[in-house]
Amino acid sequence: MSEKLIINADLLRKESEFRTKSCLVEKAIAVSHGEFEYLKSHPLRDNDLITEHSEMMFCDGDGIYHCLLIYDKEHGDGMLIESEGASYARYAQYIPRAMEIVESWTIRSLCLQGLKELSSQSMIWLRR
Repeated sequence: MSEKLIINADLLRKESEFRTKSCLVEKAIAVSHGEFEYLKSHPLRDNDLITEHSEMMFCDGDGIYHCLLIYDKEHGDGMLIESEGASYARYAQYIPRAMEIVESWTIRSLCLQGLKELSSQSMIWLRR
């Protein structure tokens, strides 16, 4: 194990700018390390998970890409995929530490939901 931080990334050469796209994660799916490695090594092969969720992946009229996030539940990295109805990763990006992003977002969402419920209960109590 290295004492230095290692980040898995696809480094681009001499990019004049970084044009990102808004990607809405419709579903995050944890898979085994072996499944993730296979997807990472063969993104253009048909994949059952992509096929099963192909209807939720598309680019809408506002230019937002509706995607699937498949991540390695053992190592944490993931792939953001928009298949455009195909059974393979037609548009994809490797996402380092995807599991941490999903967990952080989930905790934040649950906290916000709890605050909304608490606020709603408080309003009911104040009306009495």
